[in-house]
Amino acid sequence: MSSLDHEATTRTESAPVDELLGTVFNTPKDLRHSAEQVLGQEFVPTAVEYEDETTADLVLRPAGMPEIHVHAERERHWYPYEITRVDDVER
Repeated sequence: MSSLDHEATTRTESAPVDELLGTVFNTPKDLRHSAEQVLGQEFVPTAVEYEDETTADLVLRPAGMPEIHVHAERERHWYPYEITRVDDVER
């Protein structure tokens, strides 16, 4: 594996943590579109595990990758959510 290949692999593997953290979204669909851009995939299934007025826990299921669990928070129910924690989960 060349150093460029290794760098690309490392960047891809760390992309969910490095690039999704701090992402702001209003709806799960908004988050899905951001995840698709960050992960370079056409479609990333997204499921809401928990949501209330100020917090949300969602699961992203990108093809060929472990599930990604995200926790997001917002100060008021009309503010957008901001991702505050991202966890890769091995299947």
